[in-house]
Order: sequence, then structure tokens, then C-alpha cells
Amino acid sequence: MPQMILDLVNNIILLFALAFIYELTDVRPKTVGWAKRVFLGLLIGAFCVFIMMNPSELSEGLIFDTRSVLISITGAFFSVPTTIIASLIAMSYRLYVGGDGVVAGMLSVALPALIGIFWRGLKLAKHFPKTGKFLEFYLFGLVVHVVVVLCQLAIPWPKAFEVISRIWIPFLLFFPIATAVLALAIQRQNNRLDAERTIKKQKVLLQSSIDSPKAMEIYAIGKNYEYLTFNRFHQTEMFKYYGIEVREGMNYLTCVENEVFRNKLKREIDQAFMGIDHTVISEIETTPGKFYESMYAPFYDNDKSIVGVTIFSHDVTAQKKSEDVIRHLSYHDVLTGLPNRRYFEDEMARIEKDPDAEGTIILLDINGLKIMNDAFGHHAGDRMLVKVSQIVQKSLPEPHRLMRVGGDEFTAFLEGVSEKEAHEIVDSCKALLDQEQINGMLVSVSFGIEEKNKGDLTDEVIKRAEAKMYRNKLFEASSSRNESIRNILNILHVKNRREEIHSTRVSNICQLIGQALDLRQDEIHLLKLIGNLHDIGKIGIDEAILNKPGKLTKAEWSEIKRHPEIGYRILLTSSEYAEIAEDILSHHERWDGNGYPRGLKGTQIPFRARIIAIADAFDAMTAQRPYREPFDEEYAFNEIINGAGTQFDPDMAKKFVEAYRKKGTKI
Repeated sequence: MPQMILDLVNNIILLFALAFIYELTDVRPKTVGWAKRVFLGLLIGAFCVFIMMNPSELSEGLIFDTRSVLISITGAFFSVPTTIIASLIAMSYRLYVGGDGVVAGMLSVALPALIGIFWRGLKLAKHFPKTGKFLEFYLFGLVVHVVVVLCQLAIPWPKAFEVISRIWIPFLLFFPIATAVLALAIQRQNNRLDAERTIKKQKVLLQSSIDSPKAMEIYAIGKNYEYLTFNRFHQTEMFKYYGIEVREGMNYLTCVENEVFRNKLKREIDQAFMGIDHTVISEIETTPGKFYESMYAPFYDNDKSIVGVTIFSHDVTAQKKSEDVIRHLSYHDVLTGLPNRRYFEDEMARIEKDPDAEGTIILLDINGLKIMNDAFGHHAGDRMLVKVSQIVQKSLPEPHRLMRVGGDEFTAFLEGVSEKEAHEIVDSCKALLDQEQINGMLVSVSFGIEEKNKGDLTDEVIKRAEAKMYRNKLFEASSSRNESIRNILNILHVKNRREEIHSTRVSNICQLIGQALDLRQDEIHLLKLIGNLHDIGKIGIDEAILNKPGKLTKAEWSEIKRHPEIGYRILLTSSEYAEIAEDILSHHERWDGNGYPRGLKGTQIPFRARIIAIADAFDAMTAQRPYREPFDEEYAFNEIINGAGTQFDPDMAKKFVEAYRKKGTKI
């Protein structure tokens, strides 16, 4: 037993010598590439054979050595291909040696390799319990060598029991320790190589960060403002702007000729020497309009004393211009170019803070903008907004500015201007506005004017101005909207003579149907008005579609079908016409629910809309069209009767035909 222990100790020393040699190399356990993995497998296999050639031999064919330590460590740290190759070499040699222990010997290679690979898998999956490294590796070695001792059961009996009784003490006492020590050595080698690689990467990264940037100046300044280091780009820029070849040790401040700018730089550097990180954007004194952003940060020695300042500086001219544009957009309306509500709120806050601020606030609101949008599209409404803003802004005395605070609302504060003077300004402005027309419609604006005296709260002044504006709007807007609707109808008839004739005929037919239904005279008058206005929404339809001589496409027909909704929105803006807006919206609904735009059915359709539907259809059939000749009245009567109960109110359809035939005259 003492001789065997001595032999195994010598074998362990031999293994540690190999481990020491391995530590002197730069070979990584986690080698990548098949060629390197095969080479490592061959090398470790050769080490195994060398160890097995110096064993403790109990008897012929029964040899013991530290191959299980080496192979298990290989499985735990190296790749699977490397472990398999090393194991096959070791097992081949053990097979060559032969003897009674050949099976046990081969198992003592294969099973430790598998345990090592399994342990490595657990480590990679982070399932292994968190213990101290030595204890972790010792437990690993203990498990391996318990299995190795059990492998001796493959030796023929009763010799197996004798072998186990002689080897279990060194195998379970010394070999786990040897495994742990060898594992720590390889782990240390791994950590050393990782650290070296990290340091190398950091050096490369640091070097790249200093020299590679094409648009970032990086330099460090010492306590006496001398250059400690700098990158190539800073060197190039200093020569470009100052004509100076900078070098280490040169005083940085002496490179800057402008005394004001030099003192400013000194203050920024001194602030960093006080331990304050900060960023500054400065205009280059040699190139007006060019801006650089500089980031100042102190750096320290091992005693945590500030020994210098690092400066990262780059051109932000384009960025600053973009920020200026964004700032302008954030305070200005895109459509009119006027200051927006955000600007207005800041301006009012400024005035509020000034107790001596005096002047007059003017509020204005465009009348009829919604009608303009509904009738002619938002591009026409935008033209109205721009035109009004230009005229009003032009009317204001300098340096006062008009602000757009809402969709159709504007405000101006005329500092130092009395209310009387403001009224004169507004009167001249109105005179200019009265001369303007957009799509044949007059431009109408309601104003509210209120003077602000010292000590007045700005919000209260604005409220009083709003009250005046809305009071004026109550009278002006209603008249303006009604006038606008009449203008829209006139514009439609001027643009399309056929629409005027059609509306007149429908109006007359509505009168006839109203008489047939025994309606009151005022109801008949209202019917005639509806008949005249029923297609006002066609003002928003492209003329090319309205006047197309041939068959409409699906898209064009969809566009035509929008006219009831457009007419509804136009009429709804005026209290005078709001009552009939629903009738205009519904005059293309069908009794069976297959009409548009809402698919109303039966008596859901407004009463007057059902009358318009019959009158509109009858005139459409009997009137001249660009693409066909008119149908005779008898044909139209039959179509109305055939459509009773599907397209038309059956009772109305019947009474209309009877009354029309009885009257016996053409419309």
C-alpha cells in the first residue's frame, strides 16, 4: 500500500507538471475550429498515454494512474470533440496494455469523460449549485472517483474486491483533491486568457475611440492647461482653424487667439477641474455660424485627485439649425406661418408678469370657414385662413404680431395702443377684408376688442374681448352664413346651368305633390325651398364628374353619392336652414332601405325627403341629359308606380301620379 500511494503521488506530480506547462501556454480550453479541437484532443490523449506509462502496478495487467483526473477535467473544460479524441487514445492504449483490468481501465476513461461533459453542461446551463470554486471542483472529483472505484467491479472476482480494498483510500482521498487543484489551474488559465483578451479589446477600443472618429475631437488637458493627449481629428481641426500644429505638452489656451473665447474656454476647463461634468455649445470665433458641442469631464489618479480634464468636442451646426427649425415650428402655425397658441400662451404669461403692461387685445374669428370647407374642400378653407391672416397682419402696426390660437381664431396684443386706436385699425382691416372673395364667397370676420390697463388680469381682459367678439359674431355670422349658402347655390347654377333648371323643376314638382297631399301653404312653400336646395351639395363634386356625358365609373358614382352629406353639412351651419338639412341628407333614401347615405327604411325617412325623392326621380327621367333623350311622362309615371313600395313611399307615389295626370299640364 505505501508503495502504491508513492507511485500514485508521483503520477499526480507528473500530472501537475503537465498542468504547469499548460499554464505557460496561451491555449484556451474553449478553442474554436475543428483543427484546433482535434489537435488538443491528440495532445491531451498523448499526455494520458504518458501518464499511463508511469503507473502504479498492482500486478500484471492491473495499472492505476491519474488518467481519470485528466480525462474528467478535459470533459469539464474542453469541447466534446476534444474529449472524445483524448478518451479514444487513452482507451486504445489501455486496450493495448491488456490484462485482467482492461475493461475496468477503459471504463475508468469513458465514464469520467461522460461525467466531465455532463458537469460542463450543467455549468453552461447555470444549474450547478453556487458553492466555492475549490469545493465545487472537489465534489466533482469525488463523484468521478467514486465511479472509477466502482468501475473496478469489472475485474474478475475475487480479485476485484482485493483491488478496490487497496485503491479506494488514495482514489477517494487524494484524487478529488488533485482534480480540484488541476481544475483551479485550468480555471485560472481560462480567467487569465479572458482578462488578457478583455484588456486587449479595451486597448483596441480605447485606441479606436481616440483615433478613429472623423467628426469628434478628443483631447486631455493637464493641470497647467497642457496637452496630455489628443486624437488625429483634433490635431487636424486645430491646424484648420488656427494654423497650429499641436503637440503634447503645448499649452492649449495659447492656441486660442481671441481673448474673450480663450477666457471662456479657461472657465469651462476650470469648472471641470472643480469636479463638475458639463456640456457647452459654443460658436467658433473664427467661423461665425459654426457651432461645437464640448463635453468636459475630470479624470483622477489612484489617490482620487483630479489630474486632468478630458474634452470631447464635435460639430453640431446642422443639429442646432434643425433644433432652431423645430423650435420655430413648435411656436408657429405651419399653414399661415403665424405664431401659434403655444407662443400666445407664453406671450400672455409675459404680459401677466409685467405690472406696467398696457395695450389692447384684439380677438377675431372667421365666419363661414366650415361652409367653405364643406362646399369647396379644405384647400379652399386653407386659402381663406391664409388670406385673412395676411390682411390682418398687414393692417397691424409694427412690431405687433398676429397669433393663430385655434382653427379659425386669431389674437393680437397691441402694446401701447389704446382701444380707440385699435378700433381704427380694425375698421381699416375690415375695409380690406370686404374686398376679398374666395370661390365667389365674401370673407367675413368678427372682431372683439378690449383694452388692458395697468394691473388688469390678462385672462379677464381676454374674456371680455371674447364676449364682445361672440356678440358681434351672433349678428354677423348668421347673416354671413345665410349669404354664403345663397352664394353657393348661385355659384353652382352659374357653373352648371342644367342643375339650376333641374332644381327649379324639382321645386315645382314638390309644390304639386304638396298640393296633392293637402299640405298647408307654408308647408308647400318650405317644400319649394327644399326642392330648390336639394342638390346644393353638388358644389363639392368635381365638375368633370357632374358634366360627364358617358356612364360614370364606380369611383365617380361613389363621389356623386357624397352630395347629400355635403349639402347637409352646409345647411346645418345656418339656423335658418338647419330645419331642412335632414331632408336634404335623406332625399336619396329608398322605401325598401336600399338607398344612401344611411340606408333608412319606410317611415324612418323624413316626410319631406320622401316627396323630394319622387320629384327628383320624375324630373331625372323626363329631362334632357347629355347621354340620352328624355323619356315621355307616361313612361315616367309607370316607373314611379312600379317603384312604389320599393323606391318610393307608395301612398305619395300614387297621389302624385293621380294629381299630375288630373292636372294635365307639363311642368
